[in-house]
Amino acid sequence: MSTKKARRVLAVLAGCALLASAAACGKAEAEGGFTPRGAARSSPEAGEQAAETATPSSPAAGTAEAADAGPEIEIDWPEGLDSKREALFKAFTDDYIAQWRAIATHGEDLSYTEGVVDEAKRSAVKWVHSYVDQKMSAKGVIKLYALRVIAEVGKGVHVAACLDQSGLRLTDWRGSPLSEQPDWLEPPKSTFLYSAALRHEDDGRWIVVLYRFAEYPHEYAKECAR
Repeated sequence: MSTKKARRVLAVLAGCALLASAAACGKAEAEGGFTPRGAARSSPEAGEQAAETATPSSPAAGTAEAADAGPEIEIDWPEGLDSKREALFKAFTDDYIAQWRAIATHGEDLSYTEGVVDEAKRSAVKWVHSYVDQKMSAKGVIKLYALRVIAEVGKGVHVAACLDQSGLRLTDWRGSPLSEQPDWLEPPKSTFLYSAALRHEDDGRWIVVLYRFAEYPHEYAKECAR
């Protein structure tokens, strides 16, 4: 392993080690959470894929999850998941879907706040209200694929996936598309790496502790192109 790659892996493992002791990974990193434009304000290191990297299933095997009146999220599930990985990935994707559901219900659905803590919760609330406060929503299709585990230490796991938002359009609360759509909905900016650090609780739940993103032209965002 090269020195550069080793540093990246160690950085991710260090973050998960902090999660294992129920500590946050630092305010500066955690604040790179959701933004109204759907991409991070910065492009933090996302780390190298671990040996457990899952191969996504074929597009035909994907499933579409509707966030009520909001966009559909098409999920390409990895094949051959054991029960632990299945629960982990479901917590990761359910959290993402719940935030769009909150936007689609104009902020009335608060279920998205139940599985997040610390900086992740503050980032999620801020992102949801960036839409709600401006009376905006979205419709169309978001593709979530290439789910994998980047690193795992103790009770902390760093999960990543690729997001393609090229099929998304911003709307007003009546569902009418906005006359001007942002450039981040057009390729290549519409595709980026989305990751989260989760902690396994004693009651069996997976809790999201922080979010990270790598947006175009970051190398990890480019790797999501297909």
